[in-house]
Amino acid sequence: MGAYDGAAIIVEAIKQQKGKLDPDKTMEIFKSWKNPNSPRGPISIDPETRDIVQNEYLREVRKVGGQLANVEIETLGTAVKDPWKEFQKK
Repeated sequence: MGAYDGAAIIVEAIKQQKGKLDPDKTMEIFKSWKNPNSPRGPISIDPETRDIVQNEYLREVRKVGGQLANVEIETLGTAVKDPWKEFQKK
């Protein structure tokens, strides 16, 4: 998923700049980027740390239709930032 999201953010920067990339503009696009349709659920970039912000899910593997599937049980947190970096700010 990280590679998918990485490619998506690069494509978005290229589209917004119509193929004429400027490093400063690219960083501004990256800092404010959001993707509601990522395979991992809705994500964004924390402009301060440049880390991914995403939901946290509780899942378990179950048999669904005779095949194993990753089934979401509960969303534990929405738009969760890296807790270690949040702790380090204090």
